[in-house]
Amino acid sequence: MYRSSTMGRRNGRFLVLFALFELALAAVFWFVLGDAGPAGDAMRLTAGILGLVGVVMLLVGLWMMRGAAKKDRISTSGVAGTGAILGLRQTGLMVNEQPQVELELLVTIPGRSPYPAKVKEIVPLIMLNRLQGTLPVRVDPAEPETIVIQWDQPNLGPGPADFDASGYPVDASGPGSSSDETLAQVAAALAGSGSGAAPVFGQAAQAGYTVEQLRAYLRANGISGTARIDRLEDSGRTIGDERLFTMTTTVTIPGRPPFTTDPSAAMVPLEKVGRVAVGVALPVKVAPDNPDMLMFEWDRI
Repeated sequence: MYRSSTMGRRNGRFLVLFALFELALAAVFWFVLGDAGPAGDAMRLTAGILGLVGVVMLLVGLWMMRGAAKKDRISTSGVAGTGAILGLRQTGLMVNEQPQVELELLVTIPGRSPYPAKVKEIVPLIMLNRLQGTLPVRVDPAEPETIVIQWDQPNLGPGPADFDASGYPVDASGPGSSSDETLAQVAAALAGSGSGAAPVFGQAAQAGYTVEQLRAYLRANGISGTARIDRLEDSGRTIGDERLFTMTTTVTIPGRPPFTTDPSAAMVPLEKVGRVAVGVALPVKVAPDNPDMLMFEWDRI
């Protein structure tokens, strides 16, 4: 299973082992052969060179292994997000006959506006076809510019310019997995259905969120409340295992007056479709700083 840390860890271990061999050889030349008569000075000079090379290789190997460990840490505990590929170039560096590529990404993580970033990665030749569309990434919360691509996970979909005239991804006949769908793609599906719904996101920066990213953010940070359905319209679209509706709701959350949402999208699990109707109040999570961002808690219905 290839990861961003694979090359660094593998090459780091090789350098450390080779460095230890060089240092051991230097010790032999210095302590054993260094006293071998007239040739002793030459042996000790050789030992010094071997020792210097060994120390440099050891430091480089440990540095590479430390970098690989940091990438593994971010892959495990970093903030999950997406990186839409805006551009790429080959740097000219080859490692084990695999090219290093510099990627220009538009990174989207919950709670922050999308931002550009550059990432250099060693990409195996067999994986070069992954360099398109949108990649899953993890971001160091303390250093947002430190980004690790999740090569062990599938691409999340097309990039920002990879849509046809109908608003669908160029490599698909329609919207795919609901959890990987961006809010912009959901909006495109609504537009294709002929619905007159307002945008499915309240701020332009939210357009690049995937549905699952938005849900994860709201699960962790949202305020619990209820939303009474005032108007309901079936878009006629099924995305993954969910049905896409347009809803207008009246939302009530503790400590705030009720407010009415604009017509917007609601992804309803197919097994819950029969539970939605005008007048029904559903549990929701609402973003504390943006009432346009809310999520129905279908697992509580």
